[in-house]
Amino acid sequence: MKKIMILLVGLILTSILLGACSSEDSGNSEVPEGATEVVLWNPFSGGDGEYFEGLVEKFNDDQSDIFVNSVFQDNEEYYTKLITSLSAGEGPDIAVAHTHVLSELINGDLIVGMDELASEEGLDWDEFNQNILDATVFNGEHYAVPMDTHALIMFQNNELLREADLLNDDGSIKMEETPEGFIEFLTQLKEDLPDGKIPFAFGSEGGGLYWLWWAYYSQLGGEGIVSEDPDNPEYVLDLEKGIEAANYIKNFFDEELIPLNLASPSSEFESGNAAIVSSGVWDTGLFEKSEELDFTPLPIPNVFEQNGTWGDSHTLVLPNSQDTDEEVQKVAVQFMDFITDNGVDWAEAGHIPAKTTVVESDAFKEMPNSSEYSEVADYVNFADRTVHARGLEDIIARNLDKLWSDEATAEEAFSDLETEVKELINE
Repeated sequence: MKKIMILLVGLILTSILLGACSSEDSGNSEVPEGATEVVLWNPFSGGDGEYFEGLVEKFNDDQSDIFVNSVFQDNEEYYTKLITSLSAGEGPDIAVAHTHVLSELINGDLIVGMDELASEEGLDWDEFNQNILDATVFNGEHYAVPMDTHALIMFQNNELLREADLLNDDGSIKMEETPEGFIEFLTQLKEDLPDGKIPFAFGSEGGGLYWLWWAYYSQLGGEGIVSEDPDNPEYVLDLEKGIEAANYIKNFFDEELIPLNLASPSSEFESGNAAIVSSGVWDTGLFEKSEELDFTPLPIPNVFEQNGTWGDSHTLVLPNSQDTDEEVQKVAVQFMDFITDNGVDWAEAGHIPAKTTVVESDAFKEMPNSSEYSEVADYVNFADRTVHARGLEDIIARNLDKLWSDEATAEEAFSDLETEVKELINE
């Protein structure tokens, strides 16, 4: 009963990570004669959709024995439809799943472990970034093939920083990498930028600020919100670190370094109106399309004790179906290996390829921007490995919003947060 209730809770919570993913259900059913069909579900659209579809077409064109039938699902209903279908013993042969949803899928016995198939088909786990890969391993078994990590990073407008005399000759920003140093850097920007320009563009509510809080919480040494025990999870947030990270961000608003109620921080940066913006790696492609924008992407400054930022991964999983065809599963793994081997194509969308062999390749290093922040893959702090991950994101974001809007102190916000989290996990 508890597992059923957990799944039902997960079904009604929409992942904030799917903001760039939406589409009508679609697929190509024209399977070439003699080819083995592999049905794939994914939530990609926009730029991600174009690059992913290109990879699928590339795979289908490169050989004739396997045909991957890529079916796009609407993002708002993606996990609801996926979990409902898999629970009924139906669904695709391969599915895209974010790392933070893997615990939910595994707990419901909806996907299968992949070690045996990977060994048979020559998929080498040693080729992957260990930090990214570790987030897909449960009880010693690999349950997904990670395609990437997409992390929270920062973008700088080189023209505005140069005008404010805050750009070094090598293109790096003039800043002491400490909590005080970053505040001083932003304060000088505020004082020296032309009227109407924004020092730091960021939304004043919702998921983005949760990601930034998680980055600073991680840099302070915070590790998670709840324990990984699937049967008896406990609330383990480090309150002191959580409050310190939240109050640090609150300083940005109190000192008017981040304007309140920005409708679209990324648009402000793209138009040249903001000196700094913090966003996901996926905005790299958007900014590259702006011919007038002279920008550089870089990791979130590690201003506290250790390196850390928020991030997630797109992974490929094998559903556990009553009608599982072993031959289809084998060729599905071959497709997964192909996709990750061609990670440079996927990096065009801004994502950091999951395979170290790809990141270390000349082709990736020659990319104009992605290599500037690829180091964050080594220290991304992934969300808690719990069936409650999607619910936790919503609870944390909502309660932190009370702090940013002056509806509550940090202590009050975290007290309410603790109450809601304990109710979610039945502690």
